[in-house]
Amino acid sequence: MSRPHDGHRSFFPMGNPFRMILPRGARLSPKLTELLTSYEDGLASSLRKVKPEATSEVFTLSWMKLAVECLSELHTNIATLITELELPLSDWDEKWVDIYLNSSVKLLDICIALSSELSRLDQGQLLVRYLLNVLDSGSDMPSQEQIRRAEVSLKEWIERASERSPRLDSCLAALQELSGNLCLMKVRHSAKGKVLMRALYGIEAVTVLICSVLVAVLSGTFKPLVDFDVPEKFGWSTAFIDLQKAISGELSRQLSRGSVAALKELEDVDVCARQLHTLTCTAQLEEENASLAHSFSRSKEVVLTDTTAQGRGHVDNLKLADDSSCQHEVIMLQSITTEGGIGTADIKEDTETIGHTREVMAPEKIIDRGHQDDNTKQDTGVVTDISCLERREELLNCISQMSKSAERLQLGLDSLSKRVDNFFHIVLTGRDALLCNLRFSNGGKVAAEVRS
Repeated sequence: MSRPHDGHRSFFPMGNPFRMILPRGARLSPKLTELLTSYEDGLASSLRKVKPEATSEVFTLSWMKLAVECLSELHTNIATLITELELPLSDWDEKWVDIYLNSSVKLLDICIALSSELSRLDQGQLLVRYLLNVLDSGSDMPSQEQIRRAEVSLKEWIERASERSPRLDSCLAALQELSGNLCLMKVRHSAKGKVLMRALYGIEAVTVLICSVLVAVLSGTFKPLVDFDVPEKFGWSTAFIDLQKAISGELSRQLSRGSVAALKELEDVDVCARQLHTLTCTAQLEEENASLAHSFSRSKEVVLTDTTAQGRGHVDNLKLADDSSCQHEVIMLQSITTEGGIGTADIKEDTETIGHTREVMAPEKIIDRGHQDDNTKQDTGVVTDISCLERREELLNCISQMSKSAERLQLGLDSLSKRVDNFFHIVLTGRDALLCNLRFSNGGKVAAEVRS
């Protein structure tokens, strides 16, 4: 007989052995284990492939294209996994359906925002192609008219490149909601459901991480970046953590600077555009200065002509005065000669010598001054020619570099846009298939209820 203070004793002092043999929840069969392992290995392999060797690669269109291709591959793989599970939709829990549908609609919204932003950047390329076409003069220097026409489009492109697109703002709320709802739902009585939930959790975690990086780079701000932890029990968790550590910290540091264009290809075009803007402004300013200098030179020539004419009249007046003074001097000398005995021939000889000396000295001064002016003009012309050649080469090189950068940006935008559209159709196809199966299952249930 048990004592009152002994309490209730279990029939099995070491615990229920049947619980150890038949634990709670469904156990995975070897086939299901193989399917799950294969899927998680493929997920880890994709994450390792996306991991950049250098963090700066994340800011390129080529890496973004690779990342979207990875998402397309993973979403195709999970559709294949659902088919191989042979889990009829009638066996799906309503929560599973809600998770899939809510996640897919948020993902479609993000794809639409990404496509819209890529389209906006592509429209900006129309301005770049137009101004490059206007400046195209072969190997010759563009004319001032060409520069003025291109300057309008150049200013417009720079203003548009400096703007932040509001079309990506909606992605911030969608990403935060997806990351907030990210959790591994517990499944107790369905082994196939357990595999499905693990697969959905993995693909949602990777999708949120990669999409947050894409939105952050295109928007030029670190706010869309999502940082969360995943359990280490998954086969892909190590690759996921390595990728997150490799890009999140560096992205936050660089994007916090608030640069005009975070995208590398876009930044290259922006640098060329600003340099070209400076060169075209300088060329226009030099043209205005040259025009003003030419006008001033013409005005100076007119003034000098008038002054010269006036000067010649003044010289003639002086000459007349000199002649009068000379005659007066001769008369005075004659009177002095009469009184003092100086000869007339001597006076004439001195007068001719003085006049000849004056005539010789004046042309020499004019010749020397003209020679100095010629040297000055020659030196100035050489310097001007050299500076013009340097500006010409600098402008042509800038136009060529901008053309190459714009071509790389255009090819990258086209390629990435195609990948985003393909990913959008993959997500949309999976969602439509689920909805069709839901309608078919509900129709079958209604028919069965009517027959009963």
